[in-house]
Amino acid sequence: MLKNYIKTAFRNFTRYKSSFLINVSGLSIGLACSFLIFLWVLDELAVDRYHKDPDEIVQIMEHQVYADGISTIESTPGIIARTLKEEYPEFEYAANYAWPTSFLFTKDAESSRNVGLYVENDIFLILDFELLYGATEHLLTKPNTVVLSRSMAEKYFGDVNPIGETLLFENDTEVTITGVFNDLPAQSTFRFDCLLNYQDWLDINEWASDWGNNGPRSIARLAPNTDMDALNQKINTFIKDRVEESHIEVFVYPFAERYLNGSFENRLPAGGRIEYVRLFLIIALFVLVIACINFMNLSTAKAEKRSREVGIRKSIGATRSSLVGQFMGESMLISFFSLFIAIVLVELSLPVFNDITQKSITLDYTNPTLLLLFLGTALLTGLFSGSYPAFFLSSVQAIQTLKGSLKSSWREAFARKGLVIFQFSLSITLIVCTLIIYRQIQYTQTQHLGYTKENLVSFTLEGEVSEQWGAFYSQLSAIPGIQHISRTAHSFVGRNTNTSKLQWEGKAPGSRILFENFAMDYGLIKTMGIELLEGRTFSEAYGADSSKIIFNEAAIKIMGMEDPIGKTVVLWGDEYEIIGVVKNFHFESFRTELNPMFFRLSPDQGWRVVARIQPEDIANTMAQIETLYTSFNPNYPFEYEFMDDRYANLYRSELRIGALSKYLAFFAVFISCLGLFGLSSFMAEQRAKEIGVRKVLGATLQQLLFLLSKDYTKLVFIAIAISIPVSWYVMQIWMDDYAYSSGIEWWVFVIAGCSALCITWLTVSYQSLKAAIVNPVKSLKTE
Repeated sequence: MLKNYIKTAFRNFTRYKSSFLINVSGLSIGLACSFLIFLWVLDELAVDRYHKDPDEIVQIMEHQVYADGISTIESTPGIIARTLKEEYPEFEYAANYAWPTSFLFTKDAESSRNVGLYVENDIFLILDFELLYGATEHLLTKPNTVVLSRSMAEKYFGDVNPIGETLLFENDTEVTITGVFNDLPAQSTFRFDCLLNYQDWLDINEWASDWGNNGPRSIARLAPNTDMDALNQKINTFIKDRVEESHIEVFVYPFAERYLNGSFENRLPAGGRIEYVRLFLIIALFVLVIACINFMNLSTAKAEKRSREVGIRKSIGATRSSLVGQFMGESMLISFFSLFIAIVLVELSLPVFNDITQKSITLDYTNPTLLLLFLGTALLTGLFSGSYPAFFLSSVQAIQTLKGSLKSSWREAFARKGLVIFQFSLSITLIVCTLIIYRQIQYTQTQHLGYTKENLVSFTLEGEVSEQWGAFYSQLSAIPGIQHISRTAHSFVGRNTNTSKLQWEGKAPGSRILFENFAMDYGLIKTMGIELLEGRTFSEAYGADSSKIIFNEAAIKIMGMEDPIGKTVVLWGDEYEIIGVVKNFHFESFRTELNPMFFRLSPDQGWRVVARIQPEDIANTMAQIETLYTSFNPNYPFEYEFMDDRYANLYRSELRIGALSKYLAFFAVFISCLGLFGLSSFMAEQRAKEIGVRKVLGATLQQLLFLLSKDYTKLVFIAIAISIPVSWYVMQIWMDDYAYSSGIEWWVFVIAGCSALCITWLTVSYQSLKAAIVNPVKSLKTE
């Protein structure tokens, strides 16, 4: 029986080649798209979960309560981890660490930069480092020690054990290698080449030992079976108990949850990247459903051709269950054949997919989860695709089919039209979402930020350039392609340093407002192209400007000041006179409201040079800057960054999401058109005699094309009407994450709808035209 079913299935595939190819093509592409998204989702869910007992690893974090809301951050005082470990037995291991920084390492006069992280030794007992050389307990317990990654160790020492060897660090200090760990997996949020002794960093950054300051991060491993909620209640006032009038609440949060659920609102987790994971899971299912709908529609559309087969089978004793088995078997064969092609497509497209998503996903066929994903998806697809056609065809009455052709019922036509509407509703929704995401990305990249980011280059101030700034500045200013130069301690991208210790006349008692702190040198405001609204900027002509301060509009508004020029504020106990007000500018992403900030003159703190260069000959200007920099700093490689590139990095996630959305929308529309192409060919074949009669009676080619296209046009119009509110609602939720957005314009829906209509007409017109130009003698000769 099974052999007979398989033989019959292959005969039908051969007989109906076009529908077979359309079904396989649609399912293969749908499965491939879905598999790629599923692989991406699995990779996202695996981030930071490769450690042993990941649920026992926590990030120590803070809720900072201010007048305008609650800010949740990972920055903590630099000694909180070791203190918590000493005072609470729930903390089995705890470690502070600084932020990743690019450091210069030298061996035998060969220098290169590597990303390093200052950490406390407990981090090796918290996280899983695959240690190749060294003893875990003593890796970073002595001053001037370093642990290298395998790649960094091989770069400097080859394949030998480097423990005990030394490297010159920052052209200043020799550091001794005490261990080597294997390179971090792609699923790690930590990215560094080496680890350094945290105490060395703390000794030169004494401010980090103050309970009132934040900067470093803190991580811990809790004792088994620790109640995290109970622990949070115990440590909530940990900093408040040490700092008078503190507004900070301490808590721990699962380390592995930070990546996907890293956003907070009013102390509670409020999503994050998990929203993208959910969104793309839904899109993957949409694409797969669209492919399945093709199968259903084509199978029911050709029911008339298989009705006699069903009638004969029933007349010789075939039961309905055996017929269902026959048609479900055909569906499963197509599904698993499509699975094989889909896996080939995934293998071929993975390099491009990894490039778009910045992942390192590979197919491991020994992974049971992956095999279950592939086989399970193919099985469910086959069952879902074949269910309706199988039950519909098996319900055909034998007597009716043997008397003549099967007449389509209104239920069948209604179901088929409903599936087409559903299919195109999903496709149009994806088109709308893609257009809106693209517009928002363009908005973030082209909107004026309040300063001119183009042709603005920055590089780190270090070595002799820092020691001889005056001489370097003079020679740098003499380069013809340079317009303005200054120094700053701020990156202008995201929050760097801030304070709530600002006082002014009229400030409400107990009110806490966070101001971003921009330490700068003369000329920064002009170099950045920031508009000065009132007063003046810092100038050497006035002298003693170190006791002056400049605010942005948002700060003046929050402080409730009128005519602020000449008024004084108190910052960290010192009086500052307001000499200027600048127009608001974006130093954070468009997701965030414009926050209050101030500029203060502190040239010695400026660790980054910013220079505005003329656009005419950028390459030549940069070559001259490099030559000058190298002449001062022969042992430091010259590394620079353009401000517009740094700003674009704020939106890496959106850029990748936009690219993925674009491709998925294309394939969803393509699969829908495949089905429509097949469906229109069957409909045209069914109406061949009607077309012949109409041609004999004088119908023109245009009239016939309109006749064959109008039904599908109606369906697409209904799909447009359904997709507009759905896509608007979905995108409105997505836009809510942005404080500043491009909005959702009406013409986006018009473009999406017109695109769907044009695609439909182009798809249907080919089959309609082919049917309309057939000689009526051929279609009527059987009458």
